[in-house]
Amino acid sequence: MSTRADLGTLEAGGLIEIAALQPELEYLFRHALVQEAAYTSLLKQDRRSLHRAAAEIIMALHPERARELAGVIGMHFEQAGDNARAAEQLVVAGEHALERFANRESLSFFSRAANLADGSQMDLRLRAGIGGAKAGWTFVSSGAELEQLEKALAASEGGDKRLVAEGNFWVAFLLRQRGEVPESSPALRQALERAAQLGEELKDPTAAALPKALMGSFIGFTGNLREGAKQMREALDVIEKTGDAVSIAMISDFLALAYSRMGEFKSAEQTIERALQFAGDADPISRVDVEIAQAGLDLERGDSETARREALDCATRAEDMGAYACVVASNVMFGAASLAQNDAPGAKGPLERGSELCQVTNMAPMQTLLKGLLGSTRARLGDLPGGIAQWDAALASSRGMGDRYGEAQTLWGRGRTNAHQANPNLESALADLDRAIELFEDMEARPSLARALHDRALVLRTFGRAGDADRDEHRSNELGRELGLRDMKFA
Repeated sequence: MSTRADLGTLEAGGLIEIAALQPELEYLFRHALVQEAAYTSLLKQDRRSLHRAAAEIIMALHPERARELAGVIGMHFEQAGDNARAAEQLVVAGEHALERFANRESLSFFSRAANLADGSQMDLRLRAGIGGAKAGWTFVSSGAELEQLEKALAASEGGDKRLVAEGNFWVAFLLRQRGEVPESSPALRQALERAAQLGEELKDPTAAALPKALMGSFIGFTGNLREGAKQMREALDVIEKTGDAVSIAMISDFLALAYSRMGEFKSAEQTIERALQFAGDADPISRVDVEIAQAGLDLERGDSETARREALDCATRAEDMGAYACVVASNVMFGAASLAQNDAPGAKGPLERGSELCQVTNMAPMQTLLKGLLGSTRARLGDLPGGIAQWDAALASSRGMGDRYGEAQTLWGRGRTNAHQANPNLESALADLDRAIELFEDMEARPSLARALHDRALVLRTFGRAGDADRDEHRSNELGRELGLRDMKFA
């Protein structure tokens, strides 16, 4: 009998059914138990031979679909016991899935490939490690991706320098996500230095630009917004030439937030516009990442209702994609915009969801803002002890990571919230506002400075210090007019 006749007999007997007619005729067993019985009836050696034959036939018959079918081919080689060839195919399958934004699927492929690759496949293990970092950072924090990448780098002596440079960049990025900073983390500092060194050796501007961009984000994070923005802008001008939407969106997000926090809204708008052109409609995660920056821009500009609407849309879409790092950032924006509208009940749920996901994604750079905002939310809802606990945690987090912007925002939130309590501690509120204003001034965070000056003027007036209050109010109004802040009323 022919193969087609045999298949017809099996189908007529109810053992198999047609799964697809196009692009090729495919059958499935009607029940997993039937499949298991048929499979276990074969000797182990026969199974391996059949799996190897299946892999090689698929490769021979469909060379034009090699990337699309790499996952199936890799599975057959894996079952055949040919681990080296399986690893090759699974890395290709992971990269193909990553191009289609199937991040969870790609992470599984990369993990399997890393476990199967042998000691001679240095570059392959690096590709798997880098792929795992790219695929996993938005929604997992198991630490396995970082450990896998570090092991691959440790065994990469003599490997492809471009891969080694990229691998070091992603090690630095993942360590940064855990809250480490170059000043106190030798591993992070070494990864950045190695990536930059290799970029220079390769004479590859893009390889050198990635660590520079990340270092610029560190500088901005620790309070030197202007210098951080300068370094990120210079690096982004180079990175944009590669067309790598993921890197462009990530750095653009950091850069636009830095510009927004300084009140340089036109520069932030231009950065977001350029990033959206690269993300287009093809990369949904990168697009959400850039649109979060847009919500941050509108929030700093004083259009809290627009910012809240944008942040909610980003959070919803990111939840659907499982991009939990984007959910965290979106919920921070939503919570801050809600508090700006004096809607503490509306802020509570999203901020608590963001705090929960921070533990899943290890989004340490967002922890200070989340805890600080939760402190203000709980205090405004009548839970002052809960608010104090969150503020204290936020300040400990910010000082531990050198997050001066997060520290200033927390102090400002605590000061203005305490000033409006039924029995306010005005001296404590004034001390917090004094320190927040000092930090905002030093960082050139002008929109926040304008608002904090207004809040301090109200407290000073309560103390009877009318002259000091007038000076703060005058300066607040001048800054607000200059920046065009939409939430401020000018005398």
